[in-house]
Amino acid sequence: MIRHGSTFLAGGSDGRIDRFSSSGDVTGSVRIPGVQVNSLLVFRERILAAGNRGSLMVSSDGETFSTMDSKTKENINALAELNGKWMAAADHGQLLIGNENGVEEIRQLDLKGNIVDLSARIADCYGVTDAGEIIHTTNGTEWTVFDFNREYAGFYSSCRFTGVTAADSRIAVAGEQADGSPAVFFSTRGQVWTQAVLQYEDNQGRTGYLTEVPRDLYYDRPQDRFVLACGKGTILTLPSCSHCNRLILLPAAGLEGITGNEHTLAIVGEDYCMETITTK
Repeated sequence: MIRHGSTFLAGGSDGRIDRFSSSGDVTGSVRIPGVQVNSLLVFRERILAAGNRGSLMVSSDGETFSTMDSKTKENINALAELNGKWMAAADHGQLLIGNENGVEEIRQLDLKGNIVDLSARIADCYGVTDAGEIIHTTNGTEWTVFDFNREYAGFYSSCRFTGVTAADSRIAVAGEQADGSPAVFFSTRGQVWTQAVLQYEDNQGRTGYLTEVPRDLYYDRPQDRFVLACGKGTILTLPSCSHCNRLILLPAAGLEGITGNEHTLAIVGEDYCMETITTK
């Protein structure tokens, strides 16, 4: 899901893309037949939508989408923008790089897993795989691969990553450890990673530990905190002070995506659940 102007866009199954307001009201909905929408991106005032079997669509208004030739049949899982180019991460280590005219090139990375998420900031972009790899680029064409599970074998449990967010001064990756427990790791430069303490205090003042695996994460810049969207309607906020972690429960079986703006967190979940949380 993405922020688009003063509203939010969320894509999902059945090719459905919903637009909703900061109050959580659906203001529009379109369907792209035969497509599972996995990722959305605002690129040069247009909206890119990517999904299964190489599906890649573009729209100027968020209502009418036209097909773009992705030059791949692999499932596209994530989109990001860097240095005026868009990038699309597909299964089996494929990375598509393009502009407003379409795909310019496809890079093939030697990876153990599938790239499941991308996150770009001004100078670089990070990605993660479902086999515990962290990839990085400063130009979109040359990528380094950090095998987290190999580098930290015997120190951290092996991890299957589900999401990444590159903030101004920190990078966060989230996923599921070998025993099924959730995990989040922080780094400043992507070379050394520190595991976050996922202890929290809920609204009743009770303490506990996160048990649900994060499916998406977002950096809430105004509040200087990372926010995890997890299974069973679970939200966990991670500010710089670990003693200030907070748990929020929402009425959804599982949360799938999270983004926000200056005053709102927007969350989507299974069965087209949409929730917003006011942060100020």
